[in-house]
Amino acid sequence: MTPTPTQLLLPPSLDRAAAVELLAERLALEVGRARTEDRVLLDSFDGRLRAAGLRAERPPGRRDGGVLTVHEPGAPPRRVEVEPARRLLASELPAGPVRRRLDDVLEMRALVPVVRLRSSVLPLGVLNGDAKTVVRLVIERAEAVADSKRLPLAPRLAVEPVLGYDDEHARTLGILRDRLGLEPAGHDLFDEAVMAVGGRPGGVSSKPRVPLAPGTRAAAAAAAVLSALAGITEANVPGTLADLDTEFLHDLRVAVRRARAVLRELDGVHEAGHRAHVRGELKWIQGLTGPVRDLDVQLLGWDTLVAPLPPERAAELEPLRGLLQRRRARELTRLRRGLRSARFDAALAAWRELATTEPVHAGPDAAVAIDTVAADRIRRVHRRMVRDGSAIDDDSPPEALHDLRKRGKELRYLLELFGGLFEPKVVKPMVKTLKDLQDVLGSFQDGAVESDMLRDLRDELAAEPGGPAALIALGPALDALVAGQQDARDEFADRFAPFAAPEQRALVRDSFPKRSR
Repeated sequence: MTPTPTQLLLPPSLDRAAAVELLAERLALEVGRARTEDRVLLDSFDGRLRAAGLRAERPPGRRDGGVLTVHEPGAPPRRVEVEPARRLLASELPAGPVRRRLDDVLEMRALVPVVRLRSSVLPLGVLNGDAKTVVRLVIERAEAVADSKRLPLAPRLAVEPVLGYDDEHARTLGILRDRLGLEPAGHDLFDEAVMAVGGRPGGVSSKPRVPLAPGTRAAAAAAAVLSALAGITEANVPGTLADLDTEFLHDLRVAVRRARAVLRELDGVHEAGHRAHVRGELKWIQGLTGPVRDLDVQLLGWDTLVAPLPPERAAELEPLRGLLQRRRARELTRLRRGLRSARFDAALAAWRELATTEPVHAGPDAAVAIDTVAADRIRRVHRRMVRDGSAIDDDSPPEALHDLRKRGKELRYLLELFGGLFEPKVVKPMVKTLKDLQDVLGSFQDGAVESDMLRDLRDELAAEPGGPAALIALGPALDALVAGQQDARDEFADRFAPFAAPEQRALVRDSFPKRSR
């Protein structure tokens, strides 16, 4: 396996000529042509490219169009011409190597500008006795550009391996480190540039990471979790308003839903009236954001919807897609108005006020250990799910499965947010069986929501140009949705069985003790 490139720090006092002279004392060099690079580095909001070991860049200007280049260790750069756009979705890129590589990494997330870099670059080649290049070096002096400011970064030397010359690469690194005293860079250039402009190199995660110790007061634990969730919500508002990709709204909604679950399940931590007010405002936010999310799910699943149809019938459904897109545009306008409203700001302020270590509106459980409170709630929610799920049969109404799904979400949030307080060997398998059950319940509910939405659109669709043909094509698509719902319902019993098995119930009883009152 070819070694990955290494970045070493150069003494800031050395100019380019002095750096070359220093290197030439120990290495046989071929000096290339110096150049200036000006590029914008891109990633998804949650840092998916960086996590996958990729880097994407494009030149500034041209109203954000130009050539998009994707770098990956051990592979030649991949390039594609892109149209001017404020963000790039893999699904909208021209077909080819770049789109194929980014599809699986980005999924529905967009590439957005993260930082602009201006660099003075000098390539060098380390030569062996046959005058062949066995290692590539690059001297780079860069600055991050933020608005009108230029922020100098530490000068560095990149050491890049050449295929087939691993020994020479190792020897060169040894010389640079041991004989010339060059230290490894603590951060690569991308990370340093992002931090220089106040960003997060790894992006913004949608999952709250709140380490909690057993014995922590429930008020402090709830404050830490609610504060983290409020931060995630606020971080996703700008991307939702700008409509950069569908995941901003999704992650905002999940954070709000998790906060509602915390307030519901830790109901004794805060004074009842104040807690009810915040829960009510969070429910309002869920209602505000729901229509756009439902339409996003419909449009993201378009290929699945038309998959059962022959190509000519699938094409006849295009008026429906146009109708969904126009409805989404209208709902997005309403959503933007709500997110910019005084009520939304006040809801966030009330949320933040509740997320304090010493809540002003404290409840009777504020001083109880969080592991005691969480264990009791996990046990109770699991027991209720077992009871309700065991009562579901072929004649049960759809609402019974939907209610079980909502309860399952709350249990999963409890395990995700507070599971670190308990044995991983208990929590992880429990989360897995719950996720398997939730997948089936989610498929059933998503099919119901999608079917209802499409049926509600039939009159409006009939009035569209090409609407009558679209209505005819819609029939088989709806039939396929109904069949998918039935498949999910048929699978329910198999997925529910391990979740409700006697040994699983006993494990929950032993691992999450009932609270003594």
